Amino acid sequence: MAEMDIQQRLGEELKSAMRSGDEVRRDAIRMLRAAMKNEEINLRHPLTESESQQVVSRIAKRHRESIEQFKQGNRPDLVEHEQAQLAVVEQFLPTLMSREEIEAEVRAVLPTVDITGPRAQGAIMAVLSPKLRGKADMKIVSEVVREALAPDGAQSR
Repeated sequence: MAEMDIQQRLGEELKSAMRSGDEVRRDAIRMLRAAMKNEEINLRHPLTESESQQVVSRIAKRHRESIEQFKQGNRPDLVEHEQAQLAVVEQFLPTLMSREEIEAEVRAVLPTVDITGPRAQGAIMAVLSPKLRGKADMKIVSEVVREALAPDGAQSR
């Protein structure tokens, strides 16, 4: 049963974390499972593999945002906890595309969009988003698009 892949893996990993007494891992997996259960309740059907991946991505993003906020708030204890949780969550994410792969996708889409100026980025992102969501970090995709549209082709770094 392919749909249960990620959820079955979470179940197995939870048992293993509980046996080994790894509390950080156990808590992170429980949180992921709860988020998936909530999503199933909201959608009123068992999650597809793609929907499960979206839940995992959303949780990972939340952890990254928390890490940033805790760094700004000078709370190294909480940063460490969030990073440990994020490390567990990231194990359930699909391997994301490399920057080079993203650049290749952007180069392939650029000629197909005939809008120029400031609105071009939105148009290109609209084409790339459904194709790359869950496979690439959308923040990096946006960065690459912005760089590709820069008038002199200069890197914005």
